[in-house]
Amino acid sequence: MTELDPHTLRVAASLVRSRIKTLKLDGRMDGLQRLGAQRTLTQLAVDLEVSADHVGPPRRRKRRA
Repeated sequence: MTELDPHTLRVAASLVRSRIKTLKLDGRMDGLQRLGAQRTLTQLAVDLEVSADHVGPPRRRKRRA
């Protein structure tokens, strides 16, 4: 693979954002650990989305007739 695929980057960002939502339910982490993880994962999602925007435009959805 010689080029980055913007769709793949956006999917990865979406997966990271879904993980952020589940952090509240993680009983193994205390509040500060969750806060740190949330900040780190949020920054990762933003970075992935910016990279996807730089690599290529979003996919257009096909219209159903």
